[in-house]
Amino acid sequence: MIEKITFDSGVSGPHLLVLGAIHGNEVAGPNAIFKIIDAIQTYQIHLKSGRLTFVPICNMQACQKDIRQIDENLNRVIRIHENPSSYEQHLANELVPLIEQCDVLLDLHSTHSKGDVPFAFCDYPTSENKALIEAINVQYVLLGWPEIYAGKTQISDYSTERCAHDYQKTGITLECGYHKEEDATDVAYAAIVNTLIHLGMIDGTIAKMPPKTSIRLTDYIVKNKSGHLCQSYKHLDEVIQGQKIAEYDDGEVLYAPYDGYILLPNANAEIGAEWYYLGVKG
Repeated sequence: MIEKITFDSGVSGPHLLVLGAIHGNEVAGPNAIFKIIDAIQTYQIHLKSGRLTFVPICNMQACQKDIRQIDENLNRVIRIHENPSSYEQHLANELVPLIEQCDVLLDLHSTHSKGDVPFAFCDYPTSENKALIEAINVQYVLLGWPEIYAGKTQISDYSTERCAHDYQKTGITLECGYHKEEDATDVAYAAIVNTLIHLGMIDGTIAKMPPKTSIRLTDYIVKNKSGHLCQSYKHLDEVIQGQKIAEYDDGEVLYAPYDGYILLPNANAEIGAEWYYLGVKG
């Protein structure tokens, strides 16, 4: 059973659901959520309207082992499974009703490489989703996630954002920076506070945010066999057409097909999982 904590103001307002550690080794979200819970319980933050539900650690077994997942990527199976066959599918069956019941979803993640820049996913650019991202202190917004998975069968795309969209909820994913950096926890904490202010659930003023830079995802590359990335890439590193990006142990080389960015590179990706993504500005 996942553990959730709910605060109800008793006053009509939106229901915000905040998720942490969909991937077990992504600790920025849980760290920030526990800080917010403490601030509410010690009356440093006063919930004046609406209802607030936290799931600090969605993938508890993976978190306890400091690994990404137990059987499979939880953020690819967020749907109801009639006959769940993995630990993550059982978790998905618990999370989907929570997403269905909320009005707004904030899903907190972190990234693989030290020095990674925080950013938000806006998979479904509705006016509500774009307004929520505008309230959060990130410069970069990634667009086009559903499109790069559409029509492909190797990896399914049942993410928390897709689930929220399917239930006609506002929902975004925030990547807060590198897992282990304290700054990532600060980004997550500030995002929760700003979301609460944006929704009118607590008092406060949102500082002027930096202009957003949009990066459109164009493709993802699955690691099909043993190999390595050719350098210590960070998220949003620029690449040029023909640049050597990765090499398999059998000598096969993967090159950048065009000028753009390497996104979410994972040097420790398992075989069969996404190794890195590509994108372009705009």
